[in-house]
Amino acid sequence: MIRSHAALLKPGHIVRFFSADGQQILLALPEAQDDYVQRVILRTRTFFEAKLLSMIHGMDLVNPASTVCDIGANICNHAVYFGKMMGVGRVLCFEPQPSCYARLTANIDLTGLSDHATAYNSLVGAVTGNGRMARFNARNLGGTALEQASEGTIPMFALDVVITADDLATLDLIKIDVEGMQGDVFKGAKGVLDARKPALWVEIQERDSAYAETAAFLGRFGYKAKKMGPKDFMFRV
Repeated sequence: MIRSHAALLKPGHIVRFFSADGQQILLALPEAQDDYVQRVILRTRTFFEAKLLSMIHGMDLVNPASTVCDIGANICNHAVYFGKMMGVGRVLCFEPQPSCYARLTANIDLTGLSDHATAYNSLVGAVTGNGRMARFNARNLGGTALEQASEGTIPMFALDVVITADDLATLDLIKIDVEGMQGDVFKGAKGVLDARKPALWVEIQERDSAYAETAAFLGRFGYKAKKMGPKDFMFRV
């Protein structure tokens, strides 16, 4: 069945589908044979995590002047939704894996978001420095875990360093899917959280201490959590 779906890809490994409002969406999915996220998009002919994205859309968190940070941007699925469906003015995409980053930049161009999206082939962490891969998952590239490491070869930025004053002034939403590194992301974003207090969409396991630690840390800035799914939470002030 997977092979029959993959055979339907257009030249360049591109899938075409139409959004709920009738927009044609094109995404390059060259690893759809193996990667979970790409396979779901190809099979369902819609955005990955479409229900969650629709929930976010309905919260009216952003407008055409908004900037959104997509930390753990993968192949650009969420960034395309933010730009095409939610109509935000600017999306800052951070993706450390070279293969995913290549798909990310290709899909930014393919979907006509080049003037609205900026892609960084980097980690986001507590400090500006370097990181490395801690666990690779070939069957789900989005499930690959990374970590801070001074001897690592992957560039890493603290959000407080990389976000410009202009972007900070319009930053209304940060989406964070970083396989356990969310604590480091927030430690490197204290200035952003204090100055702007954007909404935070965080993927995190509730069953372990990570959720409690995250909720306690963000609570110092006035954030409260709303559960949106088994491991997805929206933190808002």
